[in-house]
Amino acid sequence: MFLNQLLEEYKETDDEKEKLQLFKEFTDRLWKSKYSFKKYKKYHTFNVSETALLHRQELIELFNKYNEIEYTVCKSFYNKRLDSIDYIRVHLNNTYGYLVDKDVYFNKEYYRLLITPKREYFKVIKALSNGEVVDCEEVEKNIVSALSEAEIVKMKSINKKISLTFSAYKKLINSYLERIFNNYKPVHEYEQEHGWEMRIVVDGWSEDNYIIKYFCRSLTGYMRDYARDQRGFKKKDKIISCEKCGSLIKKNRNVHKYCSPCAKRINILKTIENRKRNKCLK
Repeated sequence: MFLNQLLEEYKETDDEKEKLQLFKEFTDRLWKSKYSFKKYKKYHTFNVSETALLHRQELIELFNKYNEIEYTVCKSFYNKRLDSIDYIRVHLNNTYGYLVDKDVYFNKEYYRLLITPKREYFKVIKALSNGEVVDCEEVEKNIVSALSEAEIVKMKSINKKISLTFSAYKKLINSYLERIFNNYKPVHEYEQEHGWEMRIVVDGWSEDNYIIKYFCRSLTGYMRDYARDQRGFKKKDKIISCEKCGSLIKKNRNVHKYCSPCAKRINILKTIENRKRNKCLK
């Protein structure tokens, strides 16, 4: 049964038992989809050529140490065409990864920094081939600094996530799906109310495409609101990231840069430094 048929039947029937059965049919298929939430390891790798490094042992040892950088990703792209309900499941997986899971979906700067050893390697090879002087300590300093910065970016990203088990997430999503079912308007009804005209420009387009978009947008909005509420914010609040730890905070004034715990630690450190400075001046 296509999604549009299922939703049409749900909308047209006044039998609550039938509504419940149709809704259960949908959620069962959704959560039993083979496109479940999956994480796997990826690597930034490169082969270390002793010849290209002019057999400089310190450079060989350095790059052998960093020639395989591991990171975790969430399976989110599929080459083959999916069933309509599977597209919704993949969207739910991505939403969970982005808002909740602490292993994936970090700031893009994190992933850029992880490539530093590989970039430095090819940069060194080019420099050596051009007869330039290469300082191994400087190269190592660049790599260590970048990977340390990557960990900071990672922790800032994690601090923005909310706490929610996947089982609790499923229960929450089911409550939103029920609202989505009840609020659903078929294409023709939506056109009549809003004057919107469908312009089909892709072969194979069906009403299910409209439904997938409706589901995904609605679920994104519901989860965005849920995450905001869990963080203790209101809809009108202006949200910024703490410059120190990355936690999301409400901006109260122009000079507001840090969350309360970080601001407290920074003030303590400043006080200690000022006392030391004043003591030295005496």
